Amino acid sequence: IRSNAAPVQTVTPKQHRVIDDATVKLHAATRDIVEALDGSLPRDLEKRFNAQQASVYTDRLVDGNSKRIQKLVESRVKDERLLKARVNAYIRIFERLLDTLSVEGGSGNPALDEVLASDHGQLYMMLAQATGRVPD
Repeated sequence: IRSNAAPVQTVTPKQHRVIDDATVKLHAATRDIVEALDGSLPRDLEKRFNAQQASVYTDRLVDGNSKRIQKLVESRVKDERLLKARVNAYIRIFERLLDTLSVEGGSGNPALDEVLASDHGQLYMMLAQATGRVPD
């Protein structure tokens, strides 16, 4: 049985490369944010990060305590230049990724949907809200 619905789009190999490249940068930027928030990098997370578990810092910011982290960033970002610079760097990387994927696939782009639903998309929204870039 054939459907009259449009064929399902898939993420193209080029889009996968763009996402993979941005993900590496986003993991590094997340690590930088944790360092700015904590004043240093936790040894256990740093060991895991260096053992190719690149998402450990992203997981730390997103898992379970995102509202607390959002409030913490909100309260400190205006007064701490280092934190502000690192949060803004993360936001810029993520927005460049969104722009690239938007140009590549237009609206209804499955790659764009995938990125927005990811942990990085959740962290982006949290940071963008904490800095007042998007309304809460």
